[in-house]
Amino acid sequence: MKRNGRTVLRGIAATALIGVLGVTATACGDDSADSSGGAAPQTGLTAALRTAPAADAGTTLSYWDVKAARDLVAKDKELYGGLDGYGIPELAQSRHESVPLRQSHGFDEKDVVTALQIGSDRWRLAGRFDPDAMAGALKKLGYTEGTTDGGKLLTSKEAGQVAVSPTVRSTSVSPDAPPPAFAAPGKSVADDPAYQAVARCVGDDAYLATFFGKGNESQTRDVTLYAIGARAQADGSSRERLCALTVDPAAARRTADRFNAVTVPGERFAGATVDTGDGDAPLVTMEWANGPKLRPGDQLRTLQLPKLLQAER
Repeated sequence: MKRNGRTVLRGIAATALIGVLGVTATACGDDSADSSGGAAPQTGLTAALRTAPAADAGTTLSYWDVKAARDLVAKDKELYGGLDGYGIPELAQSRHESVPLRQSHGFDEKDVVTALQIGSDRWRLAGRFDPDAMAGALKKLGYTEGTTDGGKLLTSKEAGQVAVSPTVRSTSVSPDAPPPAFAAPGKSVADDPAYQAVARCVGDDAYLATFFGKGNESQTRDVTLYAIGARAQADGSSRERLCALTVDPAAARRTADRFNAVTVPGERFAGATVDTGDGDAPLVTMEWANGPKLRPGDQLRTLQLPKLLQAER
């Protein structure tokens, strides 16, 4: 483990979604930023999904509204403290090394509006950044500076690549994958009807949402795509919802039965509500109030509900 963090970041990336990837076995706004990164960063779940290429539909995608999450953590650290990584892997690295993130990487969480993690090796942060400050900080960590369309590209043989512009900071720790692009791709997961249906169910104003990949082999064949999202309520509380798009009404009934089994008295999710939609491919939802025993984001650690949707072996 190197003091400058180049090896630490790769380790954080390897563990960030290890539980989620173990379950999946792989993995309405508008993002109008052009290649120069000159447009204002947009908020909202749909805007973030529009930046994920359609080719990543089968990959686990995790979204954070960083400003909203920061406000919740400041309000109640005990309840929302599990959110304080904000989808920024360098933040955990900075805390591990006791070095301010702005000093080590040229930005901090206050600069970030939204974060999108793609699988376990790529991140796209949208916000307001100083590319010169970020490039200067990374060069001190051993990165080599180059250029990419609309911004700077910093490369390290050990830690991967970081692309920076005034409104986007994207990272890849995989030697085989470039950082996510500054501009939204021509075709994204947001164009996929399954993602559209599940995103509507989760809610565009979610401050946290994870999509567990479309059509993963380890996932029950009853479900095409599912996600878990958290939303702040008008009264200051928080609720989470699991949205599962099923393949047909019979599959929806089986999925609802799985969810109902963990909502009975004595179970961890006692009192949660389960509903089944209409149509040829119904959405099945399970919703619960967050609290000390059901903190936002806990399912990314415990994986209790994702395990309900594993394929039978």
